[in-house]
Amino acid sequence: MSEPDFCRIGKKIKEKRMSLGYKQEYVAEILNVNPSHISNIECGRANPSLTLLIKIADILKCSVDYFINEEYSFTPETSDDLDERLLAVLRYMSRENKKKILKIIEIL
Repeated sequence: MSEPDFCRIGKKIKEKRMSLGYKQEYVAEILNVNPSHISNIECGRANPSLTLLIKIADILKCSVDYFINEEYSFTPETSDDLDERLLAVLRYMSRENKKKILKIIEIL
């Protein structure tokens, strides 16, 4: 197993934070850390602890897996059952995309 790509994780944190319109200062204030620490995490100069990553995910309204899903290669075995395959795909979609998919399904 290789080391996690903290630059990629930081980039995803930044993208999610910006998509919500949050400033680094806002996130830092909630976490009770210096805004420069958030900047360092987003640029890959600092590696967040698991505890901090969980708190960041909570603030940014997403799962920790949203940030780290590219960092591991395990994929659960999928059944040929279409329902299970659909649920597996939906599990990691953003809330906004889930709403779009639901509208499409309701139209059908």
